[in-house]
Amino acid sequence: MKLRAIKPIGWQLGLGLTLLACICAIAIALYNLNARQYMGSNYTSLTAVIVRSQSHAVMFRNALEDFRKRPGDPDVLSRLENLLWRIPQHIDGINFSLQNNQISKSDYHTSLLQLQDVEERMSEMQQQLNEIILDASLENFLDQGQVIENDLALTYSSLEELVHSEAAKQRIVMERLGLAISVLIFMILLLVVGLLISLFRLKHEHHKVMQLSQFDELTKLGNRRYLLSSAESFCKQSQRSGCSLGLILMDIDHFKYVNDTFGHPAGDQILQVFAGLLKDEAREIDVVSRIGGEEFCVLMPDTDVDGAMELAERLRQKVSDLTQQQLGISTSVSMSLGVAIACQNEATFKHLYARADKALYQAKKHGRNRTVVG
Repeated sequence: MKLRAIKPIGWQLGLGLTLLACICAIAIALYNLNARQYMGSNYTSLTAVIVRSQSHAVMFRNALEDFRKRPGDPDVLSRLENLLWRIPQHIDGINFSLQNNQISKSDYHTSLLQLQDVEERMSEMQQQLNEIILDASLENFLDQGQVIENDLALTYSSLEELVHSEAAKQRIVMERLGLAISVLIFMILLLVVGLLISLFRLKHEHHKVMQLSQFDELTKLGNRRYLLSSAESFCKQSQRSGCSLGLILMDIDHFKYVNDTFGHPAGDQILQVFAGLLKDEAREIDVVSRIGGEEFCVLMPDTDVDGAMELAERLRQKVSDLTQQQLGISTSVSMSLGVAIACQNEATFKHLYARADKALYQAKKHGRNRTVVG
C-alpha cells in the first residue's frame, strides 16, 4: 500500500478562523446597533417630552396676555383652564420619565422640586380663576401666572440642557465600551489564531513523528511497525470475506558483499532503486515495507497463489534486469523470494509470516535468485 496523502488541515483551520471572525464582527455590529438604539430612543423620548413641555410656557404666557386683554372672553377662559389642567399633567409625565432614566437623581432634584412647586401654584391659580370669575382681583392672578411662566421656562430649559449633557456622556461611554469590547474580541481572535497555529504545528510535528515511527527514512517505504499495524486487520478481513491474502518476503542476494565491496552509500542507492521498483509494480492496496536491512515484503489482499507468484517472478526478473547504470555500481544483483497464502484456519499474521519466511529460507538454501512457495 502506498503512503496515503494526509488530508491537509490548513483549509479547515482557515475556514474555522474565518467563521469565528465573522461571528465576532456580527456580534460587535449588533451590540453597537442595539446599544445605540436603546440609549438613543431613551433620551430622545425624554427630550421630546421636555421640548413639548417648553411650548406650554409660551402657550401659558399667551393665554395670560389674552386674558388680561379680554377677561370675559369664554374662549380665552377655556384655553387658560385647559392649560392650568394640562401643564400639571405634563409635569407628572416628566417626573415619571426622569425617575425611569439613568440620570442621577441629584442632577435633576432641584428642577423637579421647582416643577412640583409650579404644579401646586397652578392648582392654586385654578382655584383663583374661579374666584376671578366671581369678580376677584385680576392683577394678582396675572402676576402670579407670569411668575409661574418664567419658572416653567427656566426649569424646562435647565432640564433640556441636563438631558442633552447626559445623552452626550452616555454616548461617549457607549463608544468607549464598544471600543473596549472590540479590542477584547480582537485579542481573543489573536489568541485563537495563536492556538490554531500551535495546533497546526503540533499536527505537523505529530505527522513527522508518525512518519519517523512507521516509515523508513531511506526508502520511504513502510517499516515493520507499519506492516504489523496493517497486517492483522487484513488477516481478519480475509477470514470474514473468505478472500485469500498473499505475502511475499524478499531478500537481496549477497547484499553484504555489495556493502563491503562498494561501500554503504552504494548499498543505500541499490535499496532506493529496489524500493522504487517495488512501489511501481505493487498495487495501490498492497502494503509494501522494508522490514530490515535488505529484506522487503509485500502484503497483498485478495490475492491467490497464482497472483502472488506472478508478482514475485516479475519482481525477481526486473531486479535481475537492472543495469549497472541503473544501480550506479559495476555489478548486478538478484533477489530471493518466499511466497505464502493465508489459510482459512490461519488466525494471525504471525503464522502467515512464518511460512513466507520459511519459503524465503528455502529459496536462499537452493541457490538464491528464485521464488519458493510456502
